[in-house]
Amino acid sequence: MNEVIRNLLERRTIRHYKEKQIAEEELQWILQAGLYASTAGGRQSPVMLVCQDKEINEQLGRINRAAFGQANSDGIHFVSQAQKSIADDDAIRSGFYGAPTVVTLFAPSSWLYGVNDCTSVAVNMTLAAWSLGIGSCYVSRAEETFASELGRKLMREAGIEEHYMAHVCLCLGYPDGETGVAKPRKEGRIKFVR
Repeated sequence: MNEVIRNLLERRTIRHYKEKQIAEEELQWILQAGLYASTAGGRQSPVMLVCQDKEINEQLGRINRAAFGQANSDGIHFVSQAQKSIADDDAIRSGFYGAPTVVTLFAPSSWLYGVNDCTSVAVNMTLAAWSLGIGSCYVSRAEETFASELGRKLMREAGIEEHYMAHVCLCLGYPDGETGVAKPRKEGRIKFVR
């Protein structure tokens, strides 16, 4: 098996991070991988906002968590017990799980493929991160998070135009603890027409 395929199969979502900030060189490689992601029409529409301010990430993570609402109360767990998510545990107060770096991806709100483009960038970044020993977690509710007063303020300060909308928040950091193994893959998810 080649290293690209191995990376694809072994990558895990990480929700427990060490406090240590990721190295600048590794961050630059991850961002570069994002810049080279496929985008609709080759427009390269996504803009990245990289935040490494612990206090701001905590505040935004709490806004993001509040946008999710209460965890699932019917006893069905979405995630492994080793890497609980806010979908499983109301005690988790931040949708960013204490990650030292959070990259938010924005695209023009009028661009039909903005969500798809931001997702493509995020996937490239998660794979690049994993290949460097850095964990990641793709987090939804970016729209609600950056519709907040704090989110809008950060956009203005970063020079992100008002007509851009946040679509993805990507947590990055060195994994703290076991990263876990893949759940068994569900049967019958591949169909053919030949």
